[in-house]
Amino acid sequence: MRWLIAYGTLRSPEVVEALLGRSVPARPATLEGWYPAELVGRDYPVLLHDPAARCEIDLVGPISEAEHQLVTEWEDTFYVTAEWSIDGIIGTVFLPVLDHPDLPELGGVWSYERFRERDLPTRLAHMWA
Repeated sequence: MRWLIAYGTLRSPEVVEALLGRSVPARPATLEGWYPAELVGRDYPVLLHDPAARCEIDLVGPISEAEHQLVTEWEDTFYVTAEWSIDGIIGTVFLPVLDHPDLPELGGVWSYERFRERDLPTRLAHMWA
């Protein structure tokens, strides 16, 4: 079984359920030294390092290997995966390749609350677009 370290749209239970076809438990946690950065023209962020930052995350899981593969395929092409241990759970985090040619321009700090208010309905309507 696997876990996801969710800092963006995967924090939304509705997105996870639409993606995996089932509800998956999540545990809140905090990640010191990182923050979610906006991508211009996208409704999801990338995780960037900043020693002074603090990021609210969710540990989503457990999920099966097949579900983990599905999430990996769903993520954009400019992410790579890493395994991190947080609160005793080893999970997959999706990190940007900052020099990837498909990476959009970076914006300010991404807001999960703003995503839920403004972008969630559109995201759910176009999950695989």
